[in-house]
Amino acid sequence: MGRRVVFLIAILALAGGTAAAQQDARSVLEAAANAMGVTNMTSLQYSGAGWQGAVGQNFTPSTDWPRFDLSDYTRTIDFETHSSKEEYVRRQGDNVARGGGGTPIRGEQNIERIVRGNYAWEVRNGRTVPRPQDAELRQLEIWLTPHGFLKAAMAENATAVRRWEYDQWVTVVSFTALGKYRVNATINADNVVQRIQTWVPNPVAGDLYYETVFSQYREINGVMFPGRWHQHQDYDDGSWRGNVSAGDHAFGLETITDVQFNVAVEAPTVPDEVRQAMMGPVRVESEQLADGVWLLAGGSHHSVLVEFQDSLAVIEAPLNEARSIAVIEEVYRLVPNKPILYVVNSHHHWDHLGGIRTYRHEGATVVLNERNLEFMEEVLTAGPRLLMPDRYSLSPLEEWAEGYTFETVREKYVLGDESRTIELYNVQGLQHAEGMLIAYLPQEKIVVQADLYNSNATTPNASNRTFYENLQRLGLDVETIVGVHGRPGPMSGLEQLVNRGQ
Repeated sequence: MGRRVVFLIAILALAGGTAAAQQDARSVLEAAANAMGVTNMTSLQYSGAGWQGAVGQNFTPSTDWPRFDLSDYTRTIDFETHSSKEEYVRRQGDNVARGGGGTPIRGEQNIERIVRGNYAWEVRNGRTVPRPQDAELRQLEIWLTPHGFLKAAMAENATAVRRWEYDQWVTVVSFTALGKYRVNATINADNVVQRIQTWVPNPVAGDLYYETVFSQYREINGVMFPGRWHQHQDYDDGSWRGNVSAGDHAFGLETITDVQFNVAVEAPTVPDEVRQAMMGPVRVESEQLADGVWLLAGGSHHSVLVEFQDSLAVIEAPLNEARSIAVIEEVYRLVPNKPILYVVNSHHHWDHLGGIRTYRHEGATVVLNERNLEFMEEVLTAGPRLLMPDRYSLSPLEEWAEGYTFETVREKYVLGDESRTIELYNVQGLQHAEGMLIAYLPQEKIVVQADLYNSNATTPNASNRTFYENLQRLGLDVETIVGVHGRPGPMSGLEQLVNRGQ
């Protein structure tokens, strides 16, 4: 009986503590809502200028994300329709022109980045680009603004704790957004939001740390608004989560020139092509390039299958696990009863290695540039993956079945047997990424490359020229160029493109 009484008292104390925390959260949120004008806010529009980082596209795994300047930046949020529209002009500016994500930008890009409910899209220089894969994150980003957080937290069962931070006592208020994302906001003694942090799923980094810090608050139209925004992605938050890359700084607004509340907002109309582009099954379209060689296309990023006498190799594992599972199924349909023993990674950019863990789970050895080895080890051990578990995390390999995890390439590596070979070469002097590999099939006179050349290109760029110079340096006899993006094309197309720019 005594134990029951003690247990009941403990439960009541816990319930009382939870109720007190929720009550405290409510009072903190109400004070912040009053200071920041959120109570009767239905829409918000702010303008300014700053910069944008290309997350996952750094020059090396040990450098920060490439950065672009943003001007004429305006964001309009309609909280009632859960819609957001960002409009800005992006240019290279004085930022170092190394890395991916479009680096270097020529001239100016006019971009609109839009979400309405479950639909997301972009408009780039007048061209609509559906982005169904970004819809949930963009919805979440509405609630990761200071005013959006306060509105969402007040509608949920938020909790609060006090702690010493920024040399002062602050209150950290937390709630669960969209049913799965834990969002924490630091609210200081001035009743303004200093920081918002959460974690979002990422096929490379696992649960990716996502944080925005707000500072330089000032009164605008009777309410407090931050004059500076600074966002981190894949930042080492000091917890057991860690990070996989040295990339960090993802977005910043350095100046805020105008803020308006409850502006007359017409929710963006979803274009027909965006409605039709809702996420569906992954599409894999195979095309035989030569005997025992197939292009596995059907999306924005491709892979190449090469058959050996007793095994298989896949060149490139892009995007995510869903793409890789679909490609693996097509591989075994094309060539049953032979295992995938090797997966070749061209370079470390995140869109080109999101499926590496899936192939490693399949038992494949990862063949990569030696400059990316330490980073790839981080990718294979990155965790946790609570938001988007993958096969590698759900059913780890048995130690006895692990085999070789990595084969590294310094300048040249030959993969194959008596039936055929793949020659892997390091690309020298490239500004897109250090540690880039190309794959050459001498028997078929095919070279496979990523981000170095697109057969549809009409104006040469630095990567085209560097690619061509490396082919000349290596003395490779190439007839066909196969890209991870775009259609295969003849070597003569690259020659004409490069000569056109001279």
